[in-house]
Amino acid sequence: MKKSLIFTMLLMSTLFFSCDDDNNSNNTNNVNNVNNVNNVNNVNNVNNVNNTNNPQLLSFDDSGCKNGLDQKAIDWSLFSGFECVTWSYDGTGALELRHINAVFNCCPGDPGMSGTVAFADGVFTLTESDNGGMCNCVCPYDMIYQLSNVAPGAYSVVVNPFEAPIVLDLSAAVEDWFCVDRLLNSMIAGDAGERGSFCETSATCMGGDGYCYEPDEYTAVCVNSCETVLDCPMPELEECVEDANSVLYCRPLTDFNAN
Repeated sequence: MKKSLIFTMLLMSTLFFSCDDDNNSNNTNNVNNVNNVNNVNNVNNVNNVNNTNNPQLLSFDDSGCKNGLDQKAIDWSLFSGFECVTWSYDGTGALELRHINAVFNCCPGDPGMSGTVAFADGVFTLTESDNGGMCNCVCPYDMIYQLSNVAPGAYSVVVNPFEAPIVLDLSAAVEDWFCVDRLLNSMIAGDAGERGSFCETSATCMGGDGYCYEPDEYTAVCVNSCETVLDCPMPELEECVEDANSVLYCRPLTDFNAN
């Protein structure tokens, strides 16, 4: 009887631990199943982000020749004498790109100025044309692009004549720009008296608030006056210096002879 009781207890213990192992195995399988579901969901979420990042060009417009009296320029005076790419992003999908002071023929061919946007691998490529303008002159234009479905992230813009892609951080809502100095390229100045306009005296620059700068081997052009470099339109491209008469002005840092 005693041996029978011991045998029965051993049998029950074996069954108990066997059941416990089955429960542990089931729990492990459940955890694995949950992890697998989570991994699938994560992959799907990434795929959904990639699938929704399909930028679309909603509209293109241009300012017309900015040397004309009927210009409808869409830039700010801040960019006078510079060539820039600007961007404005709402943080969720709407992106506005502008190519400011792009130089083309004064008389665009049919159907006028054109601009398209190609997108691949995070790069916006802008292709612009005056479509065979035949006038014997060129002038600056502002080219504007409205895009949708641009997911937050890091991008770049490629457009002539900028030598390298322009980096855009669109991780959140932002307004920013990248510029190069075109001061001594007189075609860039849209209105008399703006930065880059020809001048003889400072009184004709910025309504008398500017400075008539006479660079070596170039015709005198208007620049901004300053007290510190922060008064200059593009502090990263200019310096605030003093002339022989102790007048401060914004002198370009760009070596124009290099081009």
